[in-house]
Amino acid sequence: MIFEYKIIRSSRKTVSIQVDADCNITVRAPYKISEREIEEFVSDKKEWLEKAVLKQMNCNRNKKEYTEDEIKILREKAKTVLPEKVKYYSSIMDVYPKSIKINSAKKRYGSCSGENNINFSLFLMDTDERFIDYVVVHELAHIKHHNHSKAFYGFIESFMPDYKERKKLG
Repeated sequence: MIFEYKIIRSSRKTVSIQVDADCNITVRAPYKISEREIEEFVSDKKEWLEKAVLKQMNCNRNKKEYTEDEIKILREKAKTVLPEKVKYYSSIMDVYPKSIKINSAKKRYGSCSGENNINFSLFLMDTDERFIDYVVVHELAHIKHHNHSKAFYGFIESFMPDYKERKKLG
């Protein structure tokens, strides 16, 4: 597989490579590195690039387009379902968010701010019920652990021993 890529030079010290959501490849490199060295770097990363591009292509293929009516239905469902799930798991985990908001984020299903405000994407409602529960527990766990440390995942596991399987459903 031959890859086309864009090179962005800057005063950085290392070379990096990334694949964006549209499968565009960008190589970031220091000013002083030669074209040949960049080509060698990309060639060395060929296996990783193939996997990254294929993964992104699969993700793009699975993206669903929603009608306005479908979005409205998902939003209403989220407003009903998610606060109840948060209430249930909050009482079990003894962690309580400051607020819960529903948004239309497409790249992440949930987030928790430093102030313990939790946001959920309405598109979470179009996933498996067990995955929805996992996302709720995951975001609530951030109230106690504002990171993705071993302690964070240990906290999740203490309430949801099968979280790894649930995580794969999303």
